[in-house]
Amino acid sequence: MSSRNELGKIGIFVAEELERVYQELTALMGIPAPVWLKESFLACDVVIVDGISLEDFKAAGTTPLAGTSPLIIVCGPIQGENPGLRLETLPFNLGQEGTRLLMEGRDYTEAGVEEPSLDLMLETLRSVLRREVKNYLELPPKPWGNAYIMTLTHDLDILSLREMPIARTFLGYFYRSSLVNWKRWRSGKVTTSEFLQTLWEMVRTLAAKLGMGQDVWQRALPLLLDLEERLSVRSSLYFMPFPGKLGLLPQALQDGKNQGEAEVYAPANRASFYDAAKHRRTITRLEEEGWEAGVHGIDSWHSAPAARAEYKRISQLTGQKELGVRMHWLYFETPASFQAMEEGGFLYDATFGYNEVVGFRAGTLQPYHPLNCQTLWELPLHIQDGALMAEEHLDLTREDAFKQAKPVLAWAKRFGGAVSLLWHNQSFTAPRFWGEVYEQLIAEGKQDGAWIAIPRQVLKWFGLRREAEVTLTKEGAKWQVFCTQPGGEANDGPADTPLPPLRVRLYLDPGRIKECSVAYEAGEGYIDIPAQPLVTLEVEGDEPR
Repeated sequence: MSSRNELGKIGIFVAEELERVYQELTALMGIPAPVWLKESFLACDVVIVDGISLEDFKAAGTTPLAGTSPLIIVCGPIQGENPGLRLETLPFNLGQEGTRLLMEGRDYTEAGVEEPSLDLMLETLRSVLRREVKNYLELPPKPWGNAYIMTLTHDLDILSLREMPIARTFLGYFYRSSLVNWKRWRSGKVTTSEFLQTLWEMVRTLAAKLGMGQDVWQRALPLLLDLEERLSVRSSLYFMPFPGKLGLLPQALQDGKNQGEAEVYAPANRASFYDAAKHRRTITRLEEEGWEAGVHGIDSWHSAPAARAEYKRISQLTGQKELGVRMHWLYFETPASFQAMEEGGFLYDATFGYNEVVGFRAGTLQPYHPLNCQTLWELPLHIQDGALMAEEHLDLTREDAFKQAKPVLAWAKRFGGAVSLLWHNQSFTAPRFWGEVYEQLIAEGKQDGAWIAIPRQVLKWFGLRREAEVTLTKEGAKWQVFCTQPGGEANDGPADTPLPPLRVRLYLDPGRIKECSVAYEAGEGYIDIPAQPLVTLEVEGDEPR
């Protein structure tokens, strides 16, 4: 049996300033062991180029051998005359646009934010690789046995109206429960029974403010947890680290009168008034029963010291070192916020999304490492309750909100990745009644075959995918696929929530498979197998080229 790796080789030859983004892009594509500039391209099937001169092939000693003629895939601007190379130019600037999407993202007003533009560009590149690369193999961003991943998250801005001062947020509840709720009832967005229930909850909340009983939002978190218990799902809940703190206002949100001021504070209603330390028992229970507690950041976006303080506050309550953060009101400044959060100790940030619409700010369904970070993951936000149904944003009915969000799940079925949902705890009670849409999306995900997991588990799975090493050996009709995972096996998760295996996709005609040592899934021109130390196949005939 030959030990030579029979997988085709993919070369990467890009300008030095683009190397980091292409490292991330090849990781998103699940390409095992691409060949980089400092190595030889002589045995490559294709070479991806961006920002270089074609004459550099000679200078770098990478001119292809006569007769090998690898395809040169042009993914961005190049210079120099073609010294007889086979070229195929793709219709986009992958390095530049990939950098913009992963680091700055698209504004919600841009056309096409409802489509994962980066995933679409990578799919175009992947289609060329499938055609040109011998025995092309990849690790798709979908676990074996699942169509995609779904992660559920909740920002806990408020845990009780009773603890709020009689100011904008407290009074805003009564405004929304009366006038706004009446308008929603007139337009058919709430039923008559829900309208009347909301009026009754106003009375109960006033009584709670006087010390009699619980207010409506005090009951919201238990309702949310009971729902997820009934649905057999778990989520991540982000707690405010400090009470009564407004935080700073990002420069992009400051008006002209603030120019020149060193620090400008956020509006008064950004502050929360619960002390997370008083909810230690709840936080402990969440972690013990499979939920995840994280940080709903105030100033983590602004500086590393602020991020460290907020990380430390919640870490002491959870007993966890691996914590995620999502900024309150999605405050962010790129690229500095990524670095501040990494230096603050966070495992991931989940802020990169929209308050106003549903869509793909980073252009992708996959979590990724920002280009100025080594360890921090960005878990993009795709679907938010307020964007769909709040009167200041899309203001949709519950039926239309589900229809608006559902295409995100369709994209995930096509490309894999991790759909991220945000539902605030107060959305499960009066006057919103938005929990119905949340439950519908979970049901849709389950029907699709999604793996629904907390971010900590999801990112461990994606980390294992990046660490995996895959090789292929052949001797006649006998093919062997080896997969090693230096970071551990994919099922090394908690005993009650094992991680699903990685998925390995090998492009060859499924009709040629006569025998396989494991169950496999056949697609159009490929087979999927679960990642195992060794999978043996009996393959009939020669690979057409």
